[in-house]
Amino acid sequence: MQGNVGSKIRDARKQHNITLRELSERSGLSVSQLSKLENGKARLTVDVALTIAGVLHVPVASFLFSPKPGMQARRSITRAGSGVLHEGNAMVFEVLCSDFRDKTNIFWRVTLLAKSFEENGGWRSHSGEEFIHVLSGSLELHTIHYDPVVLQPGDSILFDGEMQHAYVSVGDEPAIMLMSNTVPRDSVPLASAG
Repeated sequence: MQGNVGSKIRDARKQHNITLRELSERSGLSVSQLSKLENGKARLTVDVALTIAGVLHVPVASFLFSPKPGMQARRSITRAGSGVLHEGNAMVFEVLCSDFRDKTNIFWRVTLLAKSFEENGGWRSHSGEEFIHVLSGSLELHTIHYDPVVLQPGDSILFDGEMQHAYVSVGDEPAIMLMSNTVPRDSVPLASAG
């Protein structure tokens, strides 16, 4: 699999008429490291893929993901205000694009009304990763291992869901955010046969 990734990097570099040395200078990665990546002798990390993709002006997904044979062409649309709503602890979750089977992410539009840690129900934790992008209002995110951080519209954060966390809306209006939770593969129930 790494060899396939390496050839994708090499092909993108050559399409842009960039030598290995030029890619090294522009990316800050050594010629040796880039050569090992292109020859499948080193593992490509997400950070390195992002760096190379940025220099070559190509989508990072072209390095990180390969289409699977027989892959389906699926899509899911949730029209504005039509997602299923879940309410609790001064939060309203609108489930977005939920009709894929065997998905690995859950997407939400969340309206946070809680003005205090207690009003939000205290600490919560879950398996997987959590991503938040603030759309409006101000969100104060509390985590057990870090000082609280205030996120403004346009700010994003990704953290491990196992780490205890809590949300507080600061300011006059509710915090509205897009949220995604990964679903660990071992926690997804298998579809019953037949």
